[in-house]
Amino acid sequence: MPAERLALTDGEIEDEVLNGSRVAMFVVGDESTIFLGDRIQLADSDDGVIVEVVDVERTTVAGVTWEQIEAEDGEFATVTEWREAAVACLTDDDQDGPYTRLTWIRFRQVSPRPSVPSRPTTGDFELPPGYRHIYSGKVRDLFRTPDGNLLLVASDRISAYDWVLSPAVPEKGAVLTQMSLWWFRQLADVVPNHILTDRVPGTVRGRAVECKSLEIFPVECVVRGYLTGSGLADYRATGQVCGVKLPDGLRDGDRLPEPIFTPATKAAVGEHDENIDFDRMTQILGTGVANELRELSLALYERAETICRERGIVLADTKFEFGRDHEARVVLADEVLTPDSSRFWPLETWQPGQPQQSFDKQFARDWLTSAESGWDRNSGQPPPPLPDWVVARTAAKYREALERLTGSEFSG
Repeated sequence: MPAERLALTDGEIEDEVLNGSRVAMFVVGDESTIFLGDRIQLADSDDGVIVEVVDVERTTVAGVTWEQIEAEDGEFATVTEWREAAVACLTDDDQDGPYTRLTWIRFRQVSPRPSVPSRPTTGDFELPPGYRHIYSGKVRDLFRTPDGNLLLVASDRISAYDWVLSPAVPEKGAVLTQMSLWWFRQLADVVPNHILTDRVPGTVRGRAVECKSLEIFPVECVVRGYLTGSGLADYRATGQVCGVKLPDGLRDGDRLPEPIFTPATKAAVGEHDENIDFDRMTQILGTGVANELRELSLALYERAETICRERGIVLADTKFEFGRDHEARVVLADEVLTPDSSRFWPLETWQPGQPQQSFDKQFARDWLTSAESGWDRNSGQPPPPLPDWVVARTAAKYREALERLTGSEFSG
């Protein structure tokens, strides 16, 4: 996106910045004083908070999207509601307006550094000498093996709303690993994968695999067969999902006429993945690669959706990650078709027009946003610890998904 310059003073965003979050706001007009990538020290901050401008986009009231509204302020339920409020505000007697042009800007805090999950060392897993820690995400930890391959360890950490929650969910990492390995076997004739072996050091056996080192494509390949989640919000606002036009009258949980490909850019820990349209994906990866990943993703989803339905499970949506190996082949990477990367619903209770029961962390998410938790997800404060009963129910949901898919009991 080309850099735009904005009329904005430091004090205007002081109250908008949330620790560790990207925060957005609208500014009237399009005067030019701030560039994409600028770093601003907040004038009134006692902590010396510095934010970076990560998005700048000129728009009009009529052209504002749901994603912009949701990022800027969570109090509005629809685009229409926001526009009505905006028109009233922008024609107020105190304004020089009326205005129709706006500039949407988004920030992320860069200093002090927002809190992220602690980075494990080889000592945390008691790995043998020669293993070197490379990276940790919200759930997985990555190490270089002595022979130059990668050791991918699935922890028991659980994340929601871009926070790593506490406590961990017992055996979650082992469930995710066993499920991924099962799926890789089911899909091996569609696309090669990155797994080399599950023979790993004893301290991580069952929750880790040794993998090829790949050049990972910086786009997550999301396929949706049912309307829900952020896709539902996008559809209600625009009639589309990531630029894909859908029929009118669809409800929460409806099966789509055919699966749709809705890519997203990969975000850093503590930030949101961002839905993009296919044209943007082609700009990032090139037309040839983008088309290949789209075709592979749809083929994988169609195979997996059939397998799930035969086992009494609805595969609502899922995301795949791909990379290129040293032979320049496209390879399926990371985890695949787990409750962390997919929405699984029991077929017997699936009922469009309402929220669905699920085999994933939705149970924990629902508790966090309930009155019982007392947590405001827009507060910038970390979530409270999960109660024991929520942890136990979440763990049971993960195990049930594995056992229904594979037909075998979880071995621990």
